[in-house]
Amino acid sequence: MSARAIHVVEYAVLAIGCAGLAYVQRDQLGILFWVLLVAPDLGLVIAPALGPMPGPMSRDGLLPPRAVPIYNAFHTLTVPVLLWVAAVLAGVAPWPLLGWLIHISADRALGFGLRGPDGGQALI
Repeated sequence: MSARAIHVVEYAVLAIGCAGLAYVQRDQLGILFWVLLVAPDLGLVIAPALGPMPGPMSRDGLLPPRAVPIYNAFHTLTVPVLLWVAAVLAGVAPWPLLGWLIHISADRALGFGLRGPDGGQALI
């Protein structure tokens, strides 16, 4: 089995596991879960609103270089995991963060990784 296939399977298992946990905790998710489920891609909508961009996403899947930092900030597991730990330490229910974790892990399982400076896929 190739490294790419293992990577895809790992993230698919993580996405399914988080979705299962969200199902179990469905009464504690609230609207924030749904917002965080789509929020990582809102960066692609917000970036053009911040000022002129070099152009829309090209046909070959490259993001405009200006959108890359925003996209990567919203698509790293570090931020929601740190927020999860902070919520647990503060005694706040972390369950809505499952939406963000599901989004990121599903993106990775589908082959969408972080972006490089040129707007292309940097990681699988």
